[in-house]
Amino acid sequence: MEIDEISARLTVLETVVRQLITHMAIRDDDPTRWVQTRKTLAMNAIDADGADGSERVALLHEAITEFFDQAEVVASEYSFVGKPGTPRPFVR
Repeated sequence: MEIDEISARLTVLETVVRQLITHMAIRDDDPTRWVQTRKTLAMNAIDADGADGSERVALLHEAITEFFDQAEVVASEYSFVGKPGTPRPFVR
């Protein structure tokens, strides 16, 4: 495979995963917290995996943070002050 093809496939995969995360988050009672929990779980998985070198771990943590940023923004739009989450009738 060429680098461009691999890059394109990774972009597609990232886009699909972001959409799935957003889709799942807005169905939770507290979408922002749901996304933050998944982000924390991803960070913990990197730490538990024992990625070699603190530079590599830092790079992976940065990538995870950037990945979840968009989902957090979208999820926060579905979280209402005083009322977490989106009312169920509006989500389905």
